Amino acid sequence: MKRSIIKKQISFYSERWGLGGFSISYSYMAIKKLKVVIMKSLSFFALILCLSFVSIAQNNNYRTTALSFSFNGFNLSSYYGGIGGRLWISESTVLNASFGGSISERKYDATINYTNGLEKNKYLNIGIGIENHFDFSNDFSPYFSSRFSFGINDRYYRYSTNILDDFSDSKEKTYLYNLDFGFGVEYWILDRISFSGQHLFNIRYETGHRTIGGVSTRETQDVNGFALNLGTTSIMLSIYF
Repeated sequence: MKRSIIKKQISFYSERWGLGGFSISYSYMAIKKLKVVIMKSLSFFALILCLSFVSIAQNNNYRTTALSFSFNGFNLSSYYGGIGGRLWISESTVLNASFGGSISERKYDATINYTNGLEKNKYLNIGIGIENHFDFSNDFSPYFSSRFSFGINDRYYRYSTNILDDFSDSKEKTYLYNLDFGFGVEYWILDRISFSGQHLFNIRYETGHRTIGGVSTRETQDVNGFALNLGTTSIMLSIYF
């Protein structure tokens, strides 16, 4: 009898204060986010495996020099997305290099009470890496990958402020140093064309400066940051010649 009364009281306070809903919602969102990350990581490798059932096996695949297109989320401007090349220097070692970037601009129209705003973003990334391949078969080659990349992020933001307030904007320029390591697989669908899927773990260090404030309150701040990412999954199209 006492247990049932306690359960009812707990249920009452959980519903009253929203505790039960929060706990259920939090667990649901965490599980849903984990599923999305897992499915995104596995989808690229599933694509490579599916291609093995629909493509014709090749006996003389090219392992020379290739023009490569790397996609992270099928976006050439995302991290580890861009255009580059690959060079086989031995039967098991491949050197790669790529560059990518993006430019964006956004404007905010002025209103009766607020001034116009402006946001500009520029990003450039250049990277080099090495792949150690294993002789699994003529068409299918798993590998370990390590990579270093350098990025520049340039951002300008002019705030939409009240017309009576001081003009205010922000300029930020940072330099990013990335170290990646992980694994992948390469599969030749034709003797000169291959698809690769890979998952790289990332360690990042960022440094730079930011200038912020109005005309009479402008100051410069140093920016330093560190990040450890569980990885990014990308797919790469290579055309050999």
